[in-house]
Amino acid sequence: MKNARLGVVSALFAAAVLALTTMSAGTAAAAPLPVVGPGSGFVTTGALDDLTLCSIAAVGYDDAGRLVALTAGHCILRAGLPVTLVGSPGAPVGTTAVGHWGPDYGVIVLDPAAVTPVASLGGITVTDIGPGAVGQPVCKSGLGSGLTCGRITETRGSDLMSDALTVWGDSGGPLVVGTTLVGIASHASGAPLVTPTAYASAVESLRLLGVSGAPGAGFRPV
Repeated sequence: MKNARLGVVSALFAAAVLALTTMSAGTAAAAPLPVVGPGSGFVTTGALDDLTLCSIAAVGYDDAGRLVALTAGHCILRAGLPVTLVGSPGAPVGTTAVGHWGPDYGVIVLDPAAVTPVASLGGITVTDIGPGAVGQPVCKSGLGSGLTCGRITETRGSDLMSDALTVWGDSGGPLVVGTTLVGIASHASGAPLVTPTAYASAVESLRLLGVSGAPGAGFRPV
C-alpha cells in the first residue's frame, strides 16, 4: 500500500510538473511581438561592411500587400540583408530591399509574423504622406537623439532642411508636420547638433519608388 501511495503521489507530481511546463510554454508562445513604427531603431547584419545602425520613418503596406518600412537609402548597403530591431535581439524581423541615394530613401520588407506594426511611437504619429514647406513646424524621432522639433528652414533640391537636429543613428527617422510624413532623415549639413539636417522629401521619394515598381511602391502607412 505504501508503494502504491508513493506511485500515486509520483504520478500526481509528474502531472503537476507537466501542467506547469505546458502553462510556461503557452505563456512564452503568447509573448507579444516587438513593436515597429516611426523612429524604431534597427541594425542590418551580414558581412562587416554590411553593418548599419539606423531608424525607421514609417511602416505600411505596398501595392503588392507586403509589410514594409521606409528608411534612409544610405542605411541599405545592399538588398537581402537581415534586419534586427534595436532592443529586440534575436531572429531578424525582415530584410533590406531598396537603397536609393538622391533622394536618400530605402525600403525594408518586414515579416508580418515577426512584428507588430504601429503608426504611433515615441511621440510621433504617421497617418499619411505629404509635402513640406519652408516655415512649417516639424518634429523628428530617431534612435540617436529621440524626439526633436523645429521648423523647415529651406529646401535644397528635393531635400528639406530643418533645425529639428539629428545625430548618428537617427538616419531614416521621420520628419512630420502634425501626422503627415514630409521627410526622411538623411544627414547633417555640417556638424551634427550644430547645423541643419537634410531630410529626403517623402513625396519625391515615394514618387520615384512608385516609378521603379520595387518593393515599397504604392506605400501607405498602417
